[in-house]
Amino acid sequence: MISKTEKQSILLNIKTKEEKMKISNIIDRCNKSEIASRVVSTNFLDLNEKSVAISILNKENIRYEVYLPNSYCEKCIILFIPEFIQNIEYQEYVSCIKIECANFSKLKHKDFMGSIYSLGVKNEYIGDIFLVDNACYVFVIKTIEKYILDNLLKVSNQNVECKSLSLDSKELDKLKIDYIKKEYIIPSRRIDALLSEVYNISRKKVKEKIMAKDLYINSKECTDASFEFCQGDIVSFKRCGKFKVGNELRKTKSGNICIEINRYK
Repeated sequence: MISKTEKQSILLNIKTKEEKMKISNIIDRCNKSEIASRVVSTNFLDLNEKSVAISILNKENIRYEVYLPNSYCEKCIILFIPEFIQNIEYQEYVSCIKIECANFSKLKHKDFMGSIYSLGVKNEYIGDIFLVDNACYVFVIKTIEKYILDNLLKVSNQNVECKSLSLDSKELDKLKIDYIKKEYIIPSRRIDALLSEVYNISRKKVKEKIMAKDLYINSKECTDASFEFCQGDIVSFKRCGKFKVGNELRKTKSGNICIEINRYK
């Protein structure tokens, strides 16, 4: 149990109002689980929210479990589990909806996202979205599954059909992210140096975009052009693209670094 005083102390160290609200909600759900002696889950958390939440929960010695619907997913849920409960049915908390239509090739990832959000569904209720084999698969919080099934009838003016899939379905085994692997030579681990090479734009332009709040690293806004990236970081640069930092492959004789980058298609 996290006391009211402890909660206030935790929230004082969180900068943004949005993060404060999210962490406050997570703490409330944690306490609810202990009071009600039942499993309670969060809504979907992005990479930054997950990192902040886990840091707090570990510090407070709270028992929890992180659930990712798929190994390629970025968004997760956290479940608070009383000690006497041994087995968890994740299907009670997360669902996967398959969306199909006749002219699937005309639709993009953003079309499905836009149509789902146009139903008034909050971002935290929606997990990762995969487009595979002429179908869209979207993970959602279980409580809104029926609402989406009943109301998502069109995507970008295309009629669609939706159905629910079990999380145990073999069909979900094919969900993955296809990367384009490339190597880049950069002078340092500064994020502006890497972005300049990956997107072939000047360092000056990169810095301008960073200051305009166009850069997110692991779902967290970054306005520091000198930020040093790490292997595994997921970098999103507005209107340019998204990539995952791979291995440092080697150093050149001049001291530059060769980095493997996995660009999202």
